[in-house]
Amino acid sequence: MKGSEDLDAMTTAELNQYLENIAKLIEATAKDAETAAQIVRDSKITA
Repeated sequence: MKGSEDLDAMTTAELNQYLENIAKLIEATAKDAETAAQIVRDSKITA
């Protein structure tokens, strides 16, 4: 899969920081759980 080699190279610390950034974005944006779920779903990429 093209692009998957970049994901494979991500360290645990980098992944944790990435997930924390996503969590902060959701906290700052979402007004409720449904909105939070939609933010995550809308951010999916096509592999």
